[in-house]
Amino acid sequence: MKATDLKNIAIVGGVILLWDPIKKILGFAGATATAGTSLINALSPSQLTQTNLENAPRLYTELIKRPALPLIGGPNKGKMPLLNRFLSDQDCQRMAQFIYDNLNAENYDWDEIYGAFQNLQFGVNDIRCIYAYFGLRREWFWERPKNLYDFFRSDLNREQYAQARIIFYSANIIPNL
Repeated sequence: MKATDLKNIAIVGGVILLWDPIKKILGFAGATATAGTSLINALSPSQLTQTNLENAPRLYTELIKRPALPLIGGPNKGKMPLLNRFLSDQDCQRMAQFIYDNLNAENYDWDEIYGAFQNLQFGVNDIRCIYAYFGLRREWFWERPKNLYDFFRSDLNREQYAQARIIFYSANIIPNL
């Protein structure tokens, strides 16, 4: 091994070991919105799950202030959707986890998700609650956390995306499908 190789290995190793202090020194973890994103990106999966649970009621409260949009598919196309809640918060939380478990890159099964929605009675506010409980999640440990719509955009093909749009569009969640 050459001396320059050892030097390069030492530099890379030092940067890896000292990355957190370096980020703080460079201001990557300040008190700005960017810092909030940086902190979310740094959360472990269990901390991210806890953050989602804590933030879901606030996010849901914001989402229900938005008017519903007309339905875009099926026999009720153009009609206004139901605003009623048919699912409990726990059901919405379980549905958010079910979507993640079946949309995650390791266990991808959109047909399972779509079938569950076909057999489920739900209203716009249930969709909003599911979205709120989904929160931000990682598909891969090295990626930044994504919301439900980011998962849809990155993982679904054109036909599947159209199916997701039929389910979620009327909830008028920004960013919308």
